[in-house]
Amino acid sequence: MMSFVITILFGVMLLLIMTAFYLYYINPQIIHWMFTRIMLYRAGLCVKYLYIGDYRYCYAEKGNGTSNKPTMLFLHGFSSSKDMYCTVVTALAKDLHIILLDMPGHGYTTQKVKDDHSFLAQANKVHQFVEAYGLDKSAFHLCGTSMGGAVAGIYAALYPHHLVKLTLVCPAGILTRKLSKYVEILRDDEVDLLRPDSAEGLEKMLDIVMHKKLKIPNWYLKIANAIRKPHSEFYMLLMEEMKSESARNALKEKLKDIRTETQVIWGVCDEIIDVSGANVIKEALGDLCRVDLLDNCGHSVELERPYRTAKVMMEFVNS
Repeated sequence: MMSFVITILFGVMLLLIMTAFYLYYINPQIIHWMFTRIMLYRAGLCVKYLYIGDYRYCYAEKGNGTSNKPTMLFLHGFSSSKDMYCTVVTALAKDLHIILLDMPGHGYTTQKVKDDHSFLAQANKVHQFVEAYGLDKSAFHLCGTSMGGAVAGIYAALYPHHLVKLTLVCPAGILTRKLSKYVEILRDDEVDLLRPDSAEGLEKMLDIVMHKKLKIPNWYLKIANAIRKPHSEFYMLLMEEMKSESARNALKEKLKDIRTETQVIWGVCDEIIDVSGANVIKEALGDLCRVDLLDNCGHSVELERPYRTAKVMMEFVNS
């Protein structure tokens, strides 16, 4: 009897080891999928899909829109996904209707490598989602971070009647008055820290996007790098577009067309897009614009200061 129990325990242990080996070396996407699903579930979010022809939008949703406050639609940054907002969502008012959208080519939204990757094209893709979902039936609050911030700002200029409020977090598309550390590195080095190709490169990317250095286990960095690798070509083409002459000031040129009450949130220690960009937006929008600067915070505002970010967002929502 004892030998039978030992055999069963050995078999279970062997199965667990083989499963761990398979997940870590063969299919790390499953580990990442489970981890992000747990985060979304804890934030009260449900993952959904919306199809338009052969194009699939993936988004996470909380609430049903019955609140007297406007729906909040969030757009994430380059090479990220909707999951980056999970902690912020947990700190926002419980009665809000919230939608986190996987941007074109990111997360589980369709990726078409040869598509137009300009901020304008992305804004039109977001508009397509808005119309298909029915968000345009009543004015909503649009929030965008970094790349998503440029897209959100351009969307506000194109479709002002859709929005009641606009929040831009460290938005791209602004020629800042002071060069950031990232831009200075790009001028002297061909290696783009935002497109890592190894676990070590991913660690360096996190070091520059965050003011407070995170201690992330090497095994998780390897998993994250393995998940990014199949999208290398897409990230390369998208980054080339974002570095183009037209993209670098795309949002700045549209500021004159924004008529929506706007909030700008920026990490004072941002090394990707310098915080001086906040003054550029404030000067263009004047009294329409509120600026919230977060001390001891870099580019990844939602990850470094999620509760402070949620607090200033709610102040803006309730203003």
